[in-house]
Amino acid sequence: MATLTNTSASPLVMPDRTIQPGEVITDFDDKEADKLKDDLFVKAGWLKIEHRAKAK
Repeated sequence: MATLTNTSASPLVMPDRTIQPGEVITDFDDKEADKLKDDLFVKAGWLKIEHRAKAK
């Protein structure tokens, strides 16, 4: 599972969600997170995506 963090000072408004400044979304689907990797918010450094290491 992935974690999304809004590192900007403004809400990030996306088609299916809004992430408030400083908000952290945990247990976000990895496949959905991978779809966001090319998003402009990520490229601008406003949205941080972290993938949790899978347990063996």
